[in-house]
Amino acid sequence: MECNRGGGPGVKGGMRQRISLLAACGLVAVGLTTPTAMAAESADPVFRLAGQSALALRPYPATGSPQPVAMSFHLEDTGSFGGEFTFTVDRAAVAGIASVKESSAAPQKCVENGTKLVCKDKGPRPGVDLVATAEKGAAERAFGAVKVTGTAAGATVTPAETTLSIGGPDLIMRKLPLKADPKPGESQALPLAFRNEGTQSAKGVILELEATRGLELPERYDNCTYRTGRTSNTVVCTVEGEFEAKATYELAGDSPLHLKAGANALNEWFTYGIFPAEAPKQATDAKAPDAAGAATTAGRKLVARKKAEAAPAPLRAPDLNEADNRRVARFTVDNTADFAAEPLTVKGAAGTTVKAVVGARNNGPAWVANHGSATPAAVVDVVLPQGVKVVTAPAACRAVQPAQYRCATGPVVTENEKLAFPFELKIEKAVKDAKGAITVGGLDAKGEPKRHDFDRVLTNNQAAFTANPTATPTKSPSPSASGSASPSASKSASPSAGSSTGSTTGNNASAAAGGRSGGPLASTGSTAGLVGLAGAGLFAVGAALYLSFRRRGNGGAHA
Repeated sequence: MECNRGGGPGVKGGMRQRISLLAACGLVAVGLTTPTAMAAESADPVFRLAGQSALALRPYPATGSPQPVAMSFHLEDTGSFGGEFTFTVDRAAVAGIASVKESSAAPQKCVENGTKLVCKDKGPRPGVDLVATAEKGAAERAFGAVKVTGTAAGATVTPAETTLSIGGPDLIMRKLPLKADPKPGESQALPLAFRNEGTQSAKGVILELEATRGLELPERYDNCTYRTGRTSNTVVCTVEGEFEAKATYELAGDSPLHLKAGANALNEWFTYGIFPAEAPKQATDAKAPDAAGAATTAGRKLVARKKAEAAPAPLRAPDLNEADNRRVARFTVDNTADFAAEPLTVKGAAGTTVKAVVGARNNGPAWVANHGSATPAAVVDVVLPQGVKVVTAPAACRAVQPAQYRCATGPVVTENEKLAFPFELKIEKAVKDAKGAITVGGLDAKGEPKRHDFDRVLTNNQAAFTANPTATPTKSPSPSASGSASPSASKSASPSAGSSTGSTTGNNASAAAGGRSGGPLASTGSTAGLVGLAGAGLFAVGAALYLSFRRRGNGGAHA
């Protein structure tokens, strides 16, 4: 505990506060425990209210009803806290600008109290769901903030607010006429175009592109940032200029974009969207060093000067309807992926426990992904040899029969990826040349194993699983390095006493790769990560190459 013994204004309240603090410090120093000290050690949890920072409302129409916009404030994770929260929605600052009411589509938990709504909620994600509409007579560009506070016994809630404004841009991305079944290596142009159907100009736009692993965006521009991930590649471009309402824009001829199907392409997604850019805040200019920092005949001096703040990452400005800002194209590429099972051999006397790794691999050339789904990209069925029992199985594997296990990958298996599922086995009975099998494939609509339709090499989908062979086993070719992580093991049976002197060939226990080969593909609906890619220095000085849009129809360039 840190104690402040400094001075301060000589008011009685301040003096009492300092005395109280000194007394508390003294009590702690001598080791006395008081209820107050105990309470300080177990401070109340702090929960943060999350909501939209800004929303744009369509002006009140001349005929018909105003268009509602959903807004919400929620506590993301209250953990084990089971208390009730009270949320107060203060609408005073938007009076005459916007009407804010509780959403009729959600359970009702609010009561009106003048310019405020008082709402009560509890549970894992408590909060309030609201609907905002423009008030009749509200002026274009009028704005105000809705502020929400929260309280709960035994907890602290940080407030949040959403700025509501009347009118704004409404960018609509046009659908691209893309070929849905390109061949590996085939490239097609991306003649991107959008229209501003809003009531105000956009002061710059943010173009967001996301292509799954088998697709390439070959061009590079200085006002774009690029990120390559395991399952997708993202591009974010910030384009300056004024993009007027009721006008249509297309890519400028000197800044084309193309989409290419790679050699590893199979089932691919391409997402493209356009959003208004938030006006950047002015960075503080760096000041030149004073005379003391200049070089002199006496030599150079080490000096420090104020550093210019980095330009902030481009943030989206409100759009009147974000449902039409983004498009998704899906492609089915004529390609193959060859899944191969790896043979496995275990040896040992009766009662021996051995460690063995069941393996398979994707020889490519294509990667395999079940986009937007948790369905495994591949499953490996393991039929145990006679006399062999599972002691410990990986978390990715489950028993489907007493002597049969089924192991599942994640929804993604990349090209040349090795799959490995480490087991602990017990040889209960030493049977010579006992035969089992390891089979790799996919799942049908009913969840049953089947051969992958894109796997046209059938001779290597199954491999032998042999216990105590009398002949020397043939070693399989060395697989490519694994990209998987080791899963945690789960006990499927209690091991009995016995020596651990058995051995395995084929995949061995030193292979640290695990069964699951990756989590679900990142939702293409997520935008915060894409926007956050762009940082300082987007516009380079010199002979830089810029992505730009031009106005369609009158030839006026807007970049």
